[in-house]
Formats: sequence, C-alpha cells, structure tokens
Amino acid sequence: MRNLPFTLPKCDQPAAGRIEIYSPDPAGDAFGSLDASVYACDAHVPDVVAAAWAVELTAYRIEMLPGLERTCGEFYVYLTGNFGGDQ
Repeated sequence: MRNLPFTLPKCDQPAAGRIEIYSPDPAGDAFGSLDASVYACDAHVPDVVAAAWAVELTAYRIEMLPGLERTCGEFYVYLTGNFGGDQ
C-alpha cells in the first residue's frame, strides 16, 4: 500500500511539522512500525493526528529539518513499514 488509510488535508501551505505515523506491533506496542511521515502546516497538524488516531495508528510530531521544504498534505510511505509491503 503506497497510500495512507486515512485522508489528509491538502491546503498547499508550507509544512511546519512532520508527523510520524506508526502502526502497533502484535504485542500492542503503539510504536511498533514506522510506516509514514506526513507533512502539515500548523493549522492542520491536529487534523492529521486525529485522522491517524481514528484508524488506531499513533501519530508523533517532530520538527522539520532545517532547509526541508514540503507542503501541507505531502507524505512519504516507508517501504520497510507496514504500509510499504504491497509493491
């Protein structure tokens, strides 16, 4: 799966934060698999977090790296995560 199991906002404003999306492991650890990074503007960070939680994923915000430019709604699926297996 190269898409996310939830809908992202798309406002095309510069992203102010990166939200890491994790799925739980079979033992119940909420941070079992790092599956994706989602970029969001400050206004949409709460929407991304709520959307992830609604499908039982963990969302963890981290700061953007200096010089990294992304727009709100962009995302990257990690091929080694649970969402990257269906290539």
